[in-house]
Amino acid sequence: MPFKEYISNHPDLVRERIHNFLGYGNLLGDIWFVGMEEGGNETPEILLSRFLATSQGKMFDIYDDMREHPDHMRWFKENAPTQATYRKLIYLLLFLRLGKEPSLGDIREYQIKSFGRKSSDHAVLELMPLPSKTIDKKDWRYGDLGIEELSSRKKYLTEFKSDRVELFRSLVEDHKPKLVIFYSLGYIKDWQKIAETPFTEIIPKKLLIAQRDGTTFVVVPHSVARGHSDESWRSIVEGIISAHPFSS
Repeated sequence: MPFKEYISNHPDLVRERIHNFLGYGNLLGDIWFVGMEEGGNETPEILLSRFLATSQGKMFDIYDDMREHPDHMRWFKENAPTQATYRKLIYLLLFLRLGKEPSLGDIREYQIKSFGRKSSDHAVLELMPLPSKTIDKKDWRYGDLGIEELSSRKKYLTEFKSDRVELFRSLVEDHKPKLVIFYSLGYIKDWQKIAETPFTEIIPKKLLIAQRDGTTFVVVPHSVARGHSDESWRSIVEGIISAHPFSS
């Protein structure tokens, strides 16, 4: 059954998410992760449960607020495997906090118990609000919802991305996090607009850094981008620490 059929009884749910959803964790935290969008390789029924769980608000607890989303909750059970995107974000976070490389066990424990909570010291944010499996046209799930602005992915980005970039720029201005980590090299123009200051490439195709008004902005590869070894990620963290020592 297409997503349209599942969401027909909730006509305002998609628009609400577009205009409100930011992500998980705590905007008062001093480290923010900003990605392009959540993955959405889910059945229409499960995708609807994600939308319902993240309605009526802007920031959510990645565990407590998502309890009704069965596919999501498997990452937070005892001895859960590390989730591919979370794994490198937590690696960066713990390495920066502790000043030493975390083990896979450290990462797993943090994912299960501490990552993306409203009481945490960090935020996990998404520039664009609608989950999508990929950026390919064939994976765009929202074109038949009867919302003109969502008739294609291109139309969606044209209609909403500039406003979302301005929203994130304002969030940084208002909250002044110490460190913002943009994790995708493919959206540097958008990250540049949010940071409002030029980036300097520290490690070619791996790490860019900028600083403004007490906030350090960095751009790193996406967590699941190919061609980046453990040594690459180690050098990325060391580059960030060199620019802005961040152990607590």
